[in-house]
Amino acid sequence: MKNLFISLSIILVAHVPLAAQETDAKKDLEKAKAEMIREADDEQQPNYTKAVNLLKGVVSKEPGNATAWYFYGYALDKLNIPDGEHIPAATYTLTEQASTAFEKAVSLSNDIYTGELILLDPHTKILSVWGSLALKYLNEGKRDSALLCLRKSALQGGINRTVLTYFKQVINECSSNAYFFTNGDMYLYYLNYLQLVEKFRVDVNCIDLNLLNTKWYSTWQAARNKLPVSFGPADLAKLEAKKWEEKLVSIDNKNPRFSDSSVTWKLSATYDKKYLLRSDQVLLDVLQQNGFRKDVFFAADVPPYMWLFLNDYLQCRGLTNKLVTKKDSNDLNMLTERLKSLPYLPSSSRTYLNNRDNIQVLNNYRFAYTTVAGIALQKDKAAIAQRLMESVEGKYPETTLPFFAEETKQWFAQLKKKIKSKVSLE
Repeated sequence: MKNLFISLSIILVAHVPLAAQETDAKKDLEKAKAEMIREADDEQQPNYTKAVNLLKGVVSKEPGNATAWYFYGYALDKLNIPDGEHIPAATYTLTEQASTAFEKAVSLSNDIYTGELILLDPHTKILSVWGSLALKYLNEGKRDSALLCLRKSALQGGINRTVLTYFKQVINECSSNAYFFTNGDMYLYYLNYLQLVEKFRVDVNCIDLNLLNTKWYSTWQAARNKLPVSFGPADLAKLEAKKWEEKLVSIDNKNPRFSDSSVTWKLSATYDKKYLLRSDQVLLDVLQQNGFRKDVFFAADVPPYMWLFLNDYLQCRGLTNKLVTKKDSNDLNMLTERLKSLPYLPSSSRTYLNNRDNIQVLNNYRFAYTTVAGIALQKDKAAIAQRLMESVEGKYPETTLPFFAEETKQWFAQLKKKIKSKVSLE
């Protein structure tokens, strides 16, 4: 009996520090989260070094905690690259450490991470950290190193073949040697992968609108003759956001193949209702310098303020919008035919569903149909709109392509209802 009491005492004593360790790890995880999502201001920026140290302790105490590994990867990534301006200062060591942490988050989740997110899924972050390092090497003229990074992103699970097919479809809508303006990590790094690793549509000049807000990116692209700007290198580097009041601006048509014409529209402030960001000024200058000599495309999911509210002069092409000189030039017949070329999603391998960011991007297939249905309604072709809605439900059912948010599902249902009521009136 005495020996049994001693054994139970040993077990209870052993469990006390273990329970305390778990409590400490939980507290440290919450402290690190709070540090990383702190409202950034001039007085108190997030301390990523502190977050990394806290999370390093958490994952050592709880190596099976997928959420802790995810936040550890994010903290390492932010320590490495706090924002886009710091991409040229990225290091291989921190990139590899961040990638390893995200890989752990994925593997511990059986490839489907369902934990708390800061923004992007860990699969996407694997692509993002290696893609950022690839950009650093490209900026330094080290193409082979950039290729290794992009291949590494695919090897470690950052590239999905179904999503890659989507981006092939997108870039193939661009004409030869066009400028293609995009927004977001998935466009930036998937297109880099396609062009550098697979040598697919290397003629298209892909430009990330977010990175135009950084000094190094626009300077680098201009030096490579990828951006036709009127600014010299010194002036381009000094460009900052400026106060802006709504006014008319124009793009003259300098293409000798067409008759003289220009595009004129009211450009409003793009930020906080009173500023024109650096990226907006660069984009406007590029459009004016290009003057329709080369075609210009925007990804269809770029928000209107990032394409400078050129809505009236953007022609829907399916997954992209093309800048044209005529208002309301959408070709319904061309669009309905183009929608037929959009691929079905695979029924056998559905690993694309393991990443929430993939689902959001692939929903653009669905939105291409709804956009064209909206154009059909504008042209008083409600019956065509209804057929398109029926087609998209058959081609991309929820079992194959879930809606990425309940709000979009409700919006889709409302559009169906609106179209049905229009058909009943015809």
